[in-house]
Amino acid sequence: MTEAAQHEDNHIRHASCLVRQGVWTNWDVIPFDLSWANLIYGPGPRVVSFLLNAQINSVRTPDMLKLWGYIESAACKLCGAPQCTLHHLLVNCEFARTQGRYTWRHDSALQHIEQTLGELVLVVNSRKPTVFAEVARRDFHTSFVRAGEKRKGPTPAGCKRNLLEYANDWKLLVDYEHKTITFPPFIVPTSLRPDVVLWSVRSHVVILLELTCPAEEGIAAAQVRKTSRYKKLLEDIDATNTWKARLLTLEVGARGLVGSSTYRAFRLLGFSAAQTKSLVKALSR
Repeated sequence: MTEAAQHEDNHIRHASCLVRQGVWTNWDVIPFDLSWANLIYGPGPRVVSFLLNAQINSVRTPDMLKLWGYIESAACKLCGAPQCTLHHLLVNCEFARTQGRYTWRHDSALQHIEQTLGELVLVVNSRKPTVFAEVARRDFHTSFVRAGEKRKGPTPAGCKRNLLEYANDWKLLVDYEHKTITFPPFIVPTSLRPDVVLWSVRSHVVILLELTCPAEEGIAAAQVRKTSRYKKLLEDIDATNTWKARLLTLEVGARGLVGSSTYRAFRLLGFSAAQTKSLVKALSR
């Protein structure tokens, strides 16, 4: 380990021991882009300052101002909760929830995802779909070695296929608070409304995307919650013996950090690494 890496490791080890400022060491998120280009031409100094301070819970919230001795009460000015922490303000304030502030943030992220996903669907539908039998045959011939022979060249790396490439008739539905959808009844009747539904009649595949905007420390719990919620629907779809279902959960943290599983989900849908990086950066603002 180099001296710089050892120095960084010591910093992280120390941060993980801090109860308040070290919570970020346990988050499974994509790190914020701290390159000079993003700091200068990115979301702006106010957003960057908030995100960096929010990561270490050093924002001037009522509980912190009381801890620093500036005010006497840490109560929330909006809902009256006795402890107005950063977590309370970002995801747990009843007044903000009633006003629809959390829904607005969720739908803003969903709107950007819809736009980018719609562009991807147009590109996929304009191509000739990949035939699974041809791919399997080609991969077999590439990796097959006859008895007594030696492989020429390196072992071929397995090509990761995305979920959309085996059809070119994908349809897209996106659910908003002000614009609700009905899950396609010809697949299976249900009252559930996933945030995004992608389906192909040609391949008989339906993909459900469920977006959550929790606090970063609640990303893992949000994944479990959404998986449990749609477990029965996935089982009902698979039980038709006609359609195959897949659920992908997307998490965009309240502080602006995107979950690592969200990055993997975008790549699995067919976005390139550059497109995924751009989308993640846009959702972080």
